[in-house]
Amino acid sequence: MDDSHNIHHCNHPDSPQTQREVDNAQVIVAMPQGEESISISKDVYSSGILSLPQSPQRAYSPSMVMGAIPEGSSDEASGNQVDELEDPELLRNALNIKMFDLVYFLLFKYEMKEFTTKAEILESIVREYEEYYPVIFSKAYNCLRLVFGIDMIEVDPFDQCYILVTALGITYDGMLSDVQGKPKTGLLIVVLGIIFLKGNCVSEKVIWRMLTKIGLCDEKDPFLYENPRKLITEDFVREGYLEYRQLPDSYPPRYVFLWGPRAFAETTKMKVLEFFASITKSDPRSYHEPYAEALKDELDRA
Repeated sequence: MDDSHNIHHCNHPDSPQTQREVDNAQVIVAMPQGEESISISKDVYSSGILSLPQSPQRAYSPSMVMGAIPEGSSDEASGNQVDELEDPELLRNALNIKMFDLVYFLLFKYEMKEFTTKAEILESIVREYEEYYPVIFSKAYNCLRLVFGIDMIEVDPFDQCYILVTALGITYDGMLSDVQGKPKTGLLIVVLGIIFLKGNCVSEKVIWRMLTKIGLCDEKDPFLYENPRKLITEDFVREGYLEYRQLPDSYPPRYVFLWGPRAFAETTKMKVLEFFASITKSDPRSYHEPYAEALKDELDRA
């Protein structure tokens, strides 16, 4: 697939309204020098969006989402529904619900290894909110990348046809782990990013603190991962993506995380830096020391 010339990463729609939503409530991930930072949008991680009150259409199974989509509705009814949402707060909630539905629709497509198109998304999910498609699609796209580590690849620009794959060349998605049903690649990418941006060796305490800030390490809310600590300290370590070392002569025992051999084999520091820079719509070169290190890593690999 990578060799095909008509396949490229999806350029998701953008708008001033989308940017305002994405820029809302940011968490700062400090660089090792303390002078530079990368900000990660918190609202796509936030359980406030992804844990909306459950209706049959927003059930936890993607297949249930597909089965619960209405077969059809009249244009008049659809128009009336949108017209009733004149209150900005009601409209925002309605769009968040549609984003939630689209995320599960796309996760189902990923699990089934099926293609999807803009036309199918409009017909199956967006429907009466077609004029807000850029906002809904952009928020769902960001959620897929940041929370689940899933990228959308456009395989046919004419028909706007997409396939979903794990991001950054990583082959692991954790779908067969003890906590089934949701890809775990997003959590892995975030941990790899924190390790790299904090000097390639990070204490366990720092990892838990930063993940808690962005809502990825709250064991009381199992929407994403029922046991994130087990995933990080056992699953990711066993798969070879992380090293989990006890500091010598530490009592009580203290541990640090580093990249594992499989992380070095499947992805690069530059890809991880570009991933985080894309979140903030910034140039990777603006993060001087991490960029220099990532560039050296690229040259060494070459």
